[in-house]
Amino acid sequence: MNSMGYSEDTLFRRAPGYTRIFILLIAFAVTCSHSGKVLMPATQTISTPSHQMLLSTLTERLVRSDHNVTLLINDLKGTKGYANGSYSQFISYNVTSCDSNQTDTLMKLMHEMAFEPVSIVNRMQIASTVLFTQFASCQDLWNDDNVLLTLKQSKFDLVIDFPFSACGVLIAHYLQVPFVVVVPTMRLPTFHEGLYGMPYPSSYVPFDLFGLDTDEMSFFRRMVNFIKPLVSGILMKYVLFAKYHKIQVDFDIEPDKTIAELYADASLILTHVNEGTDYPRPRTPHYIPIGGLLARPAEPLPQDLEDFVQGSGDDGVIIFSLGSAITGVRRRDLLEVFARVFSKLPQRVLWRHQGEPPTDIGENTKLTDWLPQNDVLGHPKTRLLIYHGGSSGVIEAIYHGVPMVIIPLFGDQSAHAASIQKKGMGLILDKNNISEETLMEVIQTVINNPRPTLRIFTFSFKERVQHYSRIHHDAPMTPLQRAIHWMEHVMKFGADHLRPRSAHMSSIELYNVDVTVFLILLCLIGLYIDYVILKRLCNCCCKGKAAKISKSKGE
Repeated sequence: MNSMGYSEDTLFRRAPGYTRIFILLIAFAVTCSHSGKVLMPATQTISTPSHQMLLSTLTERLVRSDHNVTLLINDLKGTKGYANGSYSQFISYNVTSCDSNQTDTLMKLMHEMAFEPVSIVNRMQIASTVLFTQFASCQDLWNDDNVLLTLKQSKFDLVIDFPFSACGVLIAHYLQVPFVVVVPTMRLPTFHEGLYGMPYPSSYVPFDLFGLDTDEMSFFRRMVNFIKPLVSGILMKYVLFAKYHKIQVDFDIEPDKTIAELYADASLILTHVNEGTDYPRPRTPHYIPIGGLLARPAEPLPQDLEDFVQGSGDDGVIIFSLGSAITGVRRRDLLEVFARVFSKLPQRVLWRHQGEPPTDIGENTKLTDWLPQNDVLGHPKTRLLIYHGGSSGVIEAIYHGVPMVIIPLFGDQSAHAASIQKKGMGLILDKNNISEETLMEVIQTVINNPRPTLRIFTFSFKERVQHYSRIHHDAPMTPLQRAIHWMEHVMKFGADHLRPRSAHMSSIELYNVDVTVFLILLCLIGLYIDYVILKRLCNCCCKGKAAKISKSKGE
């Protein structure tokens, strides 16, 4: 009511028509212009260009939607990978605990091991280097009082976290701001899904991101899949989280909680998967699939590439790329194997390769330092993608309906390859078993031969990938629109209505281990009581019979 006793609704109805329209337009503009202040800690000193492309795609759309996005960076990596327009401003801090040589050494090691067997020692070497540099960069942040004060005074509405380090989670809780986790790979429990309350039944949800398990596992594989989360939980608690816990205590960041409990407060989990790379399984309300952020309708190719592709005729073109991290085949013998096989194919081959070229390259093969992969995949003459199995390229191929030959090198690539092969969209070629014969066979099989995949029906690899392509496109929103919508939703309404109770339950409570043990004990107690009663009855019966017998003998 106003001072004259009229309600706002009455005043609105009595206002002239043009005034009411003006008020409605103002109200609509105010409602739709909910801009937020978003912080994205980019504290990782080691990350691949593909990961940065995913994150910058999200932040660029946030900026275009009138949100203010601040990058938190270290001076070692800077804003590399984040183009102008993908952030509003940045806050930088100094890194003193590590240097660029460690990053360069790791990238060199990855190139050297790309086509070599990766032993447990090699994996531990890579993991320890990554974990050390990530923690060192995080520790330097917390040693910078000026940056921490700036963050406190900025009053952010949302933090975007990358799950490779607990640093972002600590920052979000330190600032008391909701946080969203962006997982750049498959929705697998390796990346703390259990901490967020995501169920992962070990009977059909593969835990190991670095293996070839699918949702169909043998008894032995199911047993291994059951044990791995238990071992991983111990390693996370006593190895990975232990160092970050010291930061948590030193800065009084809810010290009564564990790091795992801090993770459980995530408002959203945005995971780069779609129906083609993931398996059906239970989902929580705060899990949002956003697979396909980089996939888009194809744009015209540069003229030299267009001329090369058009010259392939009806045979079409094959793309060979090993992603953004591995820029070429360094092993000379394998380099020549690929070149000789490609030269024998009727198709033309676009080969993304940086480094010394092969000597036996065919006239049908074009080497290029850079490739507009999405646009070539969308070209009608593209027949096949030979790829290492990174999530972005795999989903781009599904988006455009192109079958694949996957050569997993390391990391999550094996899991993607297993899913693609299981669903009939391509085949796996073991990097340790590459020869002219195996490479030619797998290429010819995927391009030319149909494969029975569903009961008595026969589908080619091309038909299967086109099937999943149609599924991907049959959605009311694009992955990017979905991601932005839910981040804005959390900034407006919070996430209490999305976050499941399971995120804050122990494994004993979640899986009713205590209830099961109690019921088993109850049954055992009941059986014991029955045993005692039956034993006494038997004793009474036996004593009665004995008394009768002795009485009859006495007579």
